[in-house]
Parts: sequence; structure tokens; C-alpha cells
Amino acid sequence: MKRTGFLILFLCLFGFTNAFANTYTFNPTPSGDMWDLDHYRYYQWGINWNLPSGEAVSAAYLQIFNINDWTAETGDILYVNLLNTAPAGVSSFWDNQSGGNNFNPSTNPNAYLLGTYTDTSDPYGNVSGGDNLKFDVPAAYYGWITDGNFGFGLDPDCHYYNSGIKFTIETRSVPEPATMLLLGLGLIGLAGGRRRFNKIAE
Repeated sequence: MKRTGFLILFLCLFGFTNAFANTYTFNPTPSGDMWDLDHYRYYQWGINWNLPSGEAVSAAYLQIFNINDWTAETGDILYVNLLNTAPAGVSSFWDNQSGGNNFNPSTNPNAYLLGTYTDTSDPYGNVSGGDNLKFDVPAAYYGWITDGNFGFGLDPDCHYYNSGIKFTIETRSVPEPATMLLLGLGLIGLAGGRRRFNKIAE
């Protein structure tokens, strides 16, 4: 029984330590549509994706690379929102540079504000010297990105050039019930073997 317990425990632990984490990345299609975040428009990027069976999200984040403001103006800001649902692909809408967030979560329960950005370091369109941004999705909103469809809403109140946008989901393996049962049997086997050894030692 002790040997069996060791074997089962070894197989379970070996399986856990060799369970590979997966990384899924998404880019806007067509990508060029969001390289030039025009202040006269706001943008919606929808993604269709389902969380694979046996996996759980461990991290999720949106990145914007080498972003730069067009020029220094009062009130320049970029709003970055997570959307619970959005049609797949990239869409842009005219707002004539109206102030505020067109995806405002206070009036849109389908949206969550991931963050904002204002370029204060080099606001003169120098893309090569822009900032790299990262917006983390809180764990409380993982359900939005794993149910088949979600998206992002970006509303620039100035002209924000960038060299690319990417969304990343990192996952970890989730033990199946059968694996947990085997682990339990292995521990029971080890406990039984230890009791037997203690009796013989006495």
C-alpha cells in the first residue's frame, strides 16, 4: 500500500509540475486602424474567445507600445476601457473630439475603466520615443474575457500615435476532479504506510 501511495502521489505531483501554462495574444484586425488614434474619433475592438477547458486565467493585460501625443494641449487624455461585449473587429466612431469618455462606466454597465493616459514627457509626435503602457485586467473581471466575447473601448481626446496594441491572457492548468482523487488516494496510501511502519517500530 505504501508503494502504491508513493506511486500515485508521484504521478499526481509530476502531472501538476508539468502542467504547462498557456499564453494567448490578440492584436487589432486590421492592426493599422488603431495605430493612429485620431482625436476626432473613438474606437472599439471586439474579440471572440473562449477559455479552454481545464484552464484558468492567471493574468490579463492590454499593452500599447510607443504611444505619443500629437501636441501639448490642456485636457489631453486617453481613456482605456474593458467592454463586456463588443462586435468582433475594430470599429471607429465620430465624436468631433468631444470631451469625456464615450464608454463611461457610470452610464454604461457594459464598460469598466482600465485606466487613462496623458503624455507629459514628450508630447510632439515622436513615436520612437513614446511611452509603453500596460493596463491590467482585475481578477474580478476575468469572467468578461472568458465567456466567448469581450472588447476594449479607447477614446482619445487628443491625437495619440502608437506602434502597436496587444492584449495578452495568461492561464494556468486547473486539476480535474479525477486527478484530485488520485492525489487524495496517494496521500491516504502514504498515511497508511506510515502508521504501519510506526506499529512495526514499536
